[in-house]
Amino acid sequence: MSRRASKTRFLTGFRKRLLYVRVALHVVGRAALDVLRGRMAPWTAVRYLRRARLFLRAVRHSKVAVRGGRYKLHLYIPAYPTPAFWHALEKLRRPDPGPVTVVLSMTRACTYRCPHCYQARDRGKDLPMETLVKSAKAMQDAGVSLFDIEGGEPLLRADRMDDLAAALDERAEIWMNTTGAKLTGEKLDRLMAAGLAGVMVSIHSPDARVHDAFTRVPGSFDVACEALEEFGRRGAFTVVNCCPTPETVRDGGVERILDLAARYDCDFVQIIHGKQAGGWLGETDDVYGGEDLIGRLRRLHVERNRTPGSPSVSAQVFEEQAELFGCTAGAVDRFYVGADGEVQPCEFLNLSFGNVAEEDFETILARMRGHFARPRSDWLCVTQAGAIGALIEKKGLTRTPVPWEHARELVENWDRGEETPLYRKLGIYEEP
Repeated sequence: MSRRASKTRFLTGFRKRLLYVRVALHVVGRAALDVLRGRMAPWTAVRYLRRARLFLRAVRHSKVAVRGGRYKLHLYIPAYPTPAFWHALEKLRRPDPGPVTVVLSMTRACTYRCPHCYQARDRGKDLPMETLVKSAKAMQDAGVSLFDIEGGEPLLRADRMDDLAAALDERAEIWMNTTGAKLTGEKLDRLMAAGLAGVMVSIHSPDARVHDAFTRVPGSFDVACEALEEFGRRGAFTVVNCCPTPETVRDGGVERILDLAARYDCDFVQIIHGKQAGGWLGETDDVYGGEDLIGRLRRLHVERNRTPGSPSVSAQVFEEQAELFGCTAGAVDRFYVGADGEVQPCEFLNLSFGNVAEEDFETILARMRGHFARPRSDWLCVTQAGAIGALIEKKGLTRTPVPWEHARELVENWDRGEETPLYRKLGIYEEP
């Protein structure tokens, strides 16, 4: 296992506070120019600046990763000071701002057979390229500034990845979710030339043997590590995506994955708690570990993000606390589009609000936003998994996601929990 020269810096403590002061002054300066040029009313600017301060405070627990003059304040905020960063902040000017992030599957092609895959029961065909591009442009116009493009395995259809990246303008920060399989120097060059900002590479255990058994592909651990090294060498932000089992958390495996990521100079480790979705839909075991392990991961998030040199930690169980962002599915901040065009609130909620092969994206987005008008705090991937499984059984469905004609009877009645305090303070997503 080789180590490459470190090109990543992490800002913590005083240096991070200095960056936040710089960002704040930049935000104020741009708002002042907009007022002077008549693009924003003074009272609108004051409200916008207050919202920006509250929003940036909400991500203060993250360590800042720096590459090539780009600053990642948070994994799902485009890097400062790129055009995509300012496009993301535009949402704070609107009362119903809409999403910043989409997880966009461009193909179902994959040679791995991971048991937890949220696409395990999907059966549709890949969208025609023209429909995919048209929909992606509509997403960008709706406010999406961070595109996490995945498969299956996108490297198996690098031509589609190239075309999709080329269709998006500078308001988009483009990421790829990959296993690293079938990566070549030519593909890497084309992706970087197309403006790829970063990659998320899945490693679910620090033990190569355990990881390979999970993916059911011998050598997949080494392939993933090589991909992290190669993309990082070219200047891309690199992230380890880890979906640890409760046993991995208890045995210190997550800490060892963080150490592994540090050896490869990775910028982030994203810890995704187990979800009852896809291949794990209907699981009776506690796949996300329970409150004791949630507490452990939350502490790890805080402690490691205060430690110089270690990758920034993005633990979903920390970010999704009711006191922070809660559940941001349903285009509150993020949503998911499957390879066949089904628009879902989240990749871990196997139900659809419509298909872009049959309706315009804008129509489907409005429908979904109608059911997620106010941000709430419950993790729907946990609280609603049983109801989704029961609906699939009741309707005799053999594939996912549940189509809108059936899904509507569930979403019209589900309880999404208490309102998320952060968004109430921001004064966005308010009822008309």
